[in-house]
Amino acid sequence: MALVKPVLDTALTNTLNAAFAAAMTDFVTVIKASPATGNDSEAINLTAAIASSSLVFSNLAGPGISTAVDAYIRSQTLIVPPGQLVTTAGSAVAQAGATSAPSPPIPVL
Repeated sequence: MALVKPVLDTALTNTLNAAFAAAMTDFVTVIKASPATGNDSEAINLTAAIASSSLVFSNLAGPGISTAVDAYIRSQTLIVPPGQLVTTAGSAVAQAGATSAPSPPIPVL
């Protein structure tokens, strides 16, 4: 597969959408589970919900983005310049461009 930006865009969009949805679900869950007592309870509950949902988002988005970028980069076949140079007899002009065979693709690890 060639390196094409839409492939990466789709993978990143899907990853971020899923991570955001999971984070918002966690946010609502934490808010609903927190008791509303005292004057500062709403601020404390909100802070806890934000911290929890941020963690959910980063735990999903970080690995998802790195996986998408890695797959995008590894999808390309890299080719070295054509031919493997060999030594020939004669002048420099006669030797220019002499090859024994085309170079194989570079393996992407």
